[in-house]
Amino acid sequence: MQAHKDHLLLVLSQMTRLRVLLSVRVTASIVALALCAPGWAAPRSPEQATTLPGLPQVAQDAASPSADVRRQALRALRERGGPETLPLLARLVGDAEIDIREHAVANVILVYVPSRPQFSINNAAEAFEVARLHNQPWSVPPELSTALVKALADEQPTVRRDAAYAAGIILTAPVTDAVAFEILASLSDREPSVRVAAARALGRLRVQGADVPLVGRVNDEDLDVRLASMRALGDVRCEQAVVALTDQFTFYIRGVAGRSAISALAAIGHPSTIPLFEAQTTSGDSAHRRAAYEGLAHSGGAAAAAPRIEAAMASEKDTRVLLAMAFALASAGRDGVNRVIDALADRDRSDDALAYLVQLSQPHVAAVAAHLSDPNPSVRAQIVTALGFIGGPEAVAALKGASGESDPEVRKSISAAQLRLTRTTAVPAKGAP
Repeated sequence: MQAHKDHLLLVLSQMTRLRVLLSVRVTASIVALALCAPGWAAPRSPEQATTLPGLPQVAQDAASPSADVRRQALRALRERGGPETLPLLARLVGDAEIDIREHAVANVILVYVPSRPQFSINNAAEAFEVARLHNQPWSVPPELSTALVKALADEQPTVRRDAAYAAGIILTAPVTDAVAFEILASLSDREPSVRVAAARALGRLRVQGADVPLVGRVNDEDLDVRLASMRALGDVRCEQAVVALTDQFTFYIRGVAGRSAISALAAIGHPSTIPLFEAQTTSGDSAHRRAAYEGLAHSGGAAAAAPRIEAAMASEKDTRVLLAMAFALASAGRDGVNRVIDALADRDRSDDALAYLVQLSQPHVAAVAAHLSDPNPSVRAQIVTALGFIGGPEAVAALKGASGESDPEVRKSISAAQLRLTRTTAVPAKGAP
């Protein structure tokens, strides 16, 4: 009996020591995670943030042989934000530790696409979408571009994926041959999510020579890769893909692949597809109708169809389709641009409206600039953003005239738009971001 009690006490003692050991390990893991600071969490407010070390100290920490010290440096860079952190983040993008590389790429993205209350950014793919119209036009340090190109071949799929999204966010067309080569190579990555990111980056950057590989990926074994490739073909306006995309639409007309195919055809806007767009204006699928009107706008077919579009607006119920109809009318020189501008106040349609205004470009810049006095600051901020993408002397003058803006968020948008204008030329009439 005593032997049994002694054995039980021994077991309990061992269990207690094991619990203590596990507790220590768990605590250490939590500390490591805290040091790492998740890349997609919003930074602490100035009231919450402690005093941050100066950049020279952070630079020293980023070069430390201790992974934990480098994680502290990464957290400090995340809390600081701003373009001055990019050279140090570039160093950490190539770190020996996987988690540091992952979060360094995330932090790079968040410098260009900072978290804002109206935009929920939880991963690189979401940041990529937001960046289409709302990225910060900071210059890209050469060492950062080099680091991201190397990261496209990282051993970790998540790093390769997010590096492709980051390249699509921060770089501008035309990219160097080295960048184009690496992103094209990523289109054949064994991991589907990397192929998706590569396809989307190729489309955003309009990489020369991407059309043939992207057409090949329209038949990829992974559905998401197929959808991303079709979208990218629309982004690069690949006329050679019209037949393949039309076949995709015909075969998958009632599915998501069919919707992606007609959206890509609409973005390309080849005159040969005008009959397809005209036929789809009466489709029972609202996504098909919306793409059809976009296609008529891009292909030059909206002018002939304008009377029918105006008549159909009376019975159309879908607000997104109505917005596309207004865009088509405006592209044909008819009354429609003010309807597009009115949609900026609708959160669900504001990004679509903003993209349409950028595509309508300089012929409508006066009508766009006239709304810089809109009572809604959100609308004014988007008007400013549109002018920054459109460019040209009228846009420059309008933004200069808005220097007395009282809303701080709109002032930030003005600064970003003016910086964009100093780095880019005017966007062509058919040049959606």
